[in-house]
Amino acid sequence: MLTRLPISSLKPHELALDRHVKELAQAIAARRAVLRPLVVEARSLVVLDGSHRLRALRLIGASLAPVALVNYDSVTLKGWVRVYGLDALRDLINVTEVVRLRHTDRGSVIAWIGGSDEAYYDLLRLEGMGHELVKVATRAYAVREPSLLVIPPRPTKDLVLKAAYTGRLLPPRSTRHLTEAKFITMRTPLTSLKVELS
Repeated sequence: MLTRLPISSLKPHELALDRHVKELAQAIAARRAVLRPLVVEARSLVVLDGSHRLRALRLIGASLAPVALVNYDSVTLKGWVRVYGLDALRDLINVTEVVRLRHTDRGSVIAWIGGSDEAYYDLLRLEGMGHELVKVATRAYAVREPSLLVIPPRPTKDLVLKAAYTGRLLPPRSTRHLTEAKFITMRTPLTSLKVELS
């Protein structure tokens, strides 16, 4: 179901990358519209896809957000391969349980980490040490440049809901929710989101 909901009622489960939020806010303000609704779990109002859009809308002063409400049972949840600079390897080993390391022909190091849910918060500590998330990928071998490729445990829906309810948010781009609702395009003018345009 497509609708608009108060931003204050929506619960993110992931943090957002500040630079991306600012760029997105500028793009939304320039086009005076949001092109894709946030994907939100219907019962809990947890934002499954759109953490950056949510923060961008807050930044530009919106009080409503366009949302596609979905039943979480119909959504598939996967994780990402997290890509960092190779210099992060030593600190990664110090902040979390690395269960396996593998060197690739392309000069990358793949690190599988354990520790269940806490592994995601260990990655927040790593990023807090100055190791910026470069990007995410669906597969480690899709990354061509020499990098540290971190594969955390597969996220669970319970982890997502717990992060949203407790406010102990996961690192940016921790989860990948697969649902048809992600492909909906719906131009929503900012004026309908109660943004005063100048």
